[in-house]
Amino acid sequence: MFARLLTTAAVAGGFVAAPMAPAPAPAITTLHYKISIGAQSTIDLSAMGAGEQTNSTGFTGYFTMTLKDTTGGKALLAVLDSMVVDSATQGQAMLQTAADSARGATWNGLLTKQGKIENLVFAQGGPGAKQFETVLTGFFPRGEAHTRKKGDVWSDTLTYMSNSDGGGMSVTVMTAFTAAGEGMYAGAKALQINTTSVVTSAGSQDGPGGDMQIEGNGNGIGEYYVSRDGRYLGGTNTVNSDIVLTTSQAPLPIPLTQRTVITVSSY
Repeated sequence: MFARLLTTAAVAGGFVAAPMAPAPAPAITTLHYKISIGAQSTIDLSAMGAGEQTNSTGFTGYFTMTLKDTTGGKALLAVLDSMVVDSATQGQAMLQTAADSARGATWNGLLTKQGKIENLVFAQGGPGAKQFETVLTGFFPRGEAHTRKKGDVWSDTLTYMSNSDGGGMSVTVMTAFTAAGEGMYAGAKALQINTTSVVTSAGSQDGPGGDMQIEGNGNGIGEYYVSRDGRYLGGTNTVNSDIVLTTSQAPLPIPLTQRTVITVSSY
């Protein structure tokens, strides 16, 4: 009865209200990226009666990333479509089994207008997928890089927790960005952004001999390539780290050096 009275009143007033137009659907962008990570480390086990041991591992992940307009930026869904172990000095078959189980892993987060990924959450997936989490945390160039002109310099700091089974690390990355000018990248016109970074980390990891404390410092250089409409096209980043491991199983701290090279390309 109440609805009928409202309709009658509208007609009597000389109009009938038109139905409201639905709100426009949020814009959705789908991106595809190949992320390759190569790491070479040397650990000095002299404190445990052994010498230096060198190990190297390389693996690649193929990602589909979906960005959907939302309040404060874009909602990010990152899906690991497949992962392959490119090389390993030991245990390659075991590592590939972990990589196979990582297929379909997903992360959710918010990509801000400044290019930061906030509230990144590992929603599902096998433990092998966690190898990419540090890369995803600082994946896109920050500071609205595509709006910069040649010679612009700016900085950004990332602080996050990297957790895994039996341990976790607190990581801080301070990065300086420099707009180096326009050129070509993978056949597309792009702005090159050069970076230098300082990395500090601290945490612990369960091991066969008990709890192990980990502290590290590193320096990195790299470059991002971004189109003027804001698309991240790819780039590289190299980090050299000095790490100290402390465990009750060794009378002295154990030094470890590591060189990590990360290469990103779109496809």
